[in-house]
Amino acid sequence: MMTDADIHMAATALPCVFMTEQWMGSHVYKIGDPETFKMFAILNPGKSQLTIKTPDRETANVLIEAGVAQRHTHMPRGSWVMLLPDRLERDDVEERLATSHSLCAASLTKAARKKFGLD
Repeated sequence: MMTDADIHMAATALPCVFMTEQWMGSHVYKIGDPETFKMFAILNPGKSQLTIKTPDRETANVLIEAGVAQRHTHMPRGSWVMLLPDRLERDDVEERLATSHSLCAASLTKAARKKFGLD
């Protein structure tokens, strides 16, 4: 099982990541800089909840049906889920974080990807 500190370390180890505290203490992980960024994960400290983007709705549904994620109530569109890290192995959580990072980095403009060395 990964602790909040483990998740924070894994998220911030990914390229061009910074974290802001928003929404009543949530740790929001973003790619880029404060002027040009894309959010890729939200950690709710102490609640064992990690919001991530999945490649598609099918993947999101598989995670939900497996009991390792829940539909995110505030992000109903797209393929965002609330991952339950205490129900997954460390490698699985790290892989899901990396996938979310890649998906969100790809949605930055070409100029932003070049600026942040993500091409």
